[in-house]
Amino acid sequence: MIDHKPKVKKRAGKVVHSAVSLHAREKAEEIRTRYDRVIDYQTVLEMLEDRKSVRYPVKLRFGSEGIDPGMFARTEPVSENPDDGYTILIHNHFENRHDDLPKLILYQLVLVNYGDLATANDAEIFGATVLGLDRDTYYQQVADLVDDVWSA
Repeated sequence: MIDHKPKVKKRAGKVVHSAVSLHAREKAEEIRTRYDRVIDYQTVLEMLEDRKSVRYPVKLRFGSEGIDPGMFARTEPVSENPDDGYTILIHNHFENRHDDLPKLILYQLVLVNYGDLATANDAEIFGATVLGLDRDTYYQQVADLVDDVWSA
């Protein structure tokens, strides 16, 4: 018997986003395996130098200029050429909070690896997976850190 129901077409954007989400999860699992230890600030700094983990060079800076209220960081390309790298500007509130920085940096890394295709969903999945956390737990930890900055 032949099924004559019309096939539902997926929008191209949805297909692309699904592929990005899947790749972000797979990359995070690969990183988690490669760095088979506690993912602390020093480990994340090592990841930033590892092109298997982070696609382009990344520099970290601390400051608050240009960080929108309710946000904790801003990630921008150094130039039009992604190979020149990215700068992650993290709110200066976190400069000496090394226990918190891995969560925040990992959240931003999807922008480095996937650019404008990355979503907040991808960032949560990526960060949670690398850290070995449940996604809701990771989200709540990041949200609490953001609240800490803007409620002070």
